[in-house]
Amino acid sequence: MFLSCVSNGGPGFAYGIYPLEKTNIVGDITKECTCFPFMTYEDFKAIDERQQAIYEADDRSEEDLFYDGLLTIGTEGCTYDTCIVVTGKYRGRLVSTDLNEEGPFYFIYDDNFLDWYERWLDDFIAGIDMGSFGGSVAGSQKELRVRFHNENNPDTKRAILVSLGRFPQIEPETITLWEDVCKSEFSSGIYYAALWELINKHAPNTADIMQEFFYSTDEKRDVCIKLLRLAAKNGVDIEPFIPKLLEIMPKLTDLFSNAVWAIQQTSYNKYATFLPFLDLPDNNRKITIFWVPQNTPDRNSEDFVSRIPPFFNDGDINIVRQAILSLMEIKDDRVPPLVDEAYKRFPEFEPLRKNYYRRTWGKNE
Repeated sequence: MFLSCVSNGGPGFAYGIYPLEKTNIVGDITKECTCFPFMTYEDFKAIDERQQAIYEADDRSEEDLFYDGLLTIGTEGCTYDTCIVVTGKYRGRLVSTDLNEEGPFYFIYDDNFLDWYERWLDDFIAGIDMGSFGGSVAGSQKELRVRFHNENNPDTKRAILVSLGRFPQIEPETITLWEDVCKSEFSSGIYYAALWELINKHAPNTADIMQEFFYSTDEKRDVCIKLLRLAAKNGVDIEPFIPKLLEIMPKLTDLFSNAVWAIQQTSYNKYATFLPFLDLPDNNRKITIFWVPQNTPDRNSEDFVSRIPPFFNDGDINIVRQAILSLMEIKDDRVPPLVDEAYKRFPEFEPLRKNYYRRTWGKNE
């Protein structure tokens, strides 16, 4: 009714609403929608297995089960679209989708298109941050706080906390809610959202809460490490965290890069701080360290070059590639023979070798 009687497309969230002639039909619009609210990765995988069975039976098939019953009415950019359900139990609801189909689609919280569209108008007029509108929950700050306490679904609770951060002026009661969540026993996804908002809103007790996280459970410590860099960029003094962070870094795997990014925001961003981590056993962390010293203000290129030759003998092509990249634009006579020998072992390095000579020595080899 909106598209046919009010406006055939036009202004709206992100890039606006498509006119009818540009709406996109990916799946079978006559079939019941396969998606539903709060899908898990297991639910999504089950649909994908059915999809793969169709492709195996007929590799020319254009069926796309993920988009059955969905009409694409707008885009957020890249592969992210907004669709409206036109069949089945959830007809009229809006869904945020991803054409890459790498994870569950999620239902937008509004009950119908009109509620969603009018909320977009109200928020836009009120000057509320539109960056996270797509996944936000409707309501005033007071209404959202009440809903948070009455809500049982953890995904919705997290969305409420993030939605509270969209308001241009944050009420003291909202700050208190975020702080209380951080001190509670909620799941990591929920108190991550609360701490993230405290950091971005420059709340006065943020540094103390982060200290409590850092020396609390492993789960809360990990959340703190993920947010240290963001905190530093928002004016939080993270220097006191770094000595302990350096102590535990050899034990960090997935969060190793987060720790490095945090250290780079402090006075510990020195050549000598990072070089010892080149001796770590796994290659992913070595690759991270290869490029880090290049951004330290006190790096001595001669010392750095002296540390790199052993890595040219590594059996992992990615390690050898990173070794070459780390020495780009460092003029040292010891390096060209290493690059040439690496090229003999890995002929696919030909473009990299040419780029090394061009950028470092100003000539083609």
